[in-house]
Amino acid sequence: MQMPTDILRDCVALLRQGSRIITDIPDDVFAATTPISPRGSIGAHFRHTLDFYDRFLFGLNESRIDYNRRDRNTSLERIRSLTLQKIDHTIEQLERLRLTKPDHHLLVSMENSSWWSRSSVLRELDFLLSHTVHHYSLIAMLLRLYEINPGEEFGVAPSTLEYRKQELVCAQ
Repeated sequence: MQMPTDILRDCVALLRQGSRIITDIPDDVFAATTPISPRGSIGAHFRHTLDFYDRFLFGLNESRIDYNRRDRNTSLERIRSLTLQKIDHTIEQLERLRLTKPDHHLLVSMENSSWWSRSSVLRELDFLLSHTVHHYSLIAMLLRLYEINPGEEFGVAPSTLEYRKQELVCAQ
């Protein structure tokens, strides 16, 4: 069974969407914290999201993904060019996964846990997709505080966007 291309396509599309947002905002907005998010700058949300992709990609070789061992490189929270490079590198690695078996079994350790759970490549990609959308939604709210419109699709799940398209077709 080959990797379903839609899940990879959606992960890559979200990362590219994030790249466009990062490119379009000023450095001070990228790194700023707010009273409603004192430790969660836009840059911190991107760094956090990329940390999870990094652990996933790193753990595939050993079929053990330990999300507890994230790098937490705070430079990615402040320096947009580094974050853009990291996104590009992550996209390159994801695009190489097309030959990976989606049902390949993995052991996964989530945050703050010493337990290992059984999972699969496909399940973890699905998690990464959902996790990315979740953080992009938070980023979208922060951008709006700075009166920056991230667009209607930023921070919205691909399945929700597809549903909305179908609703429009049915309404016509």
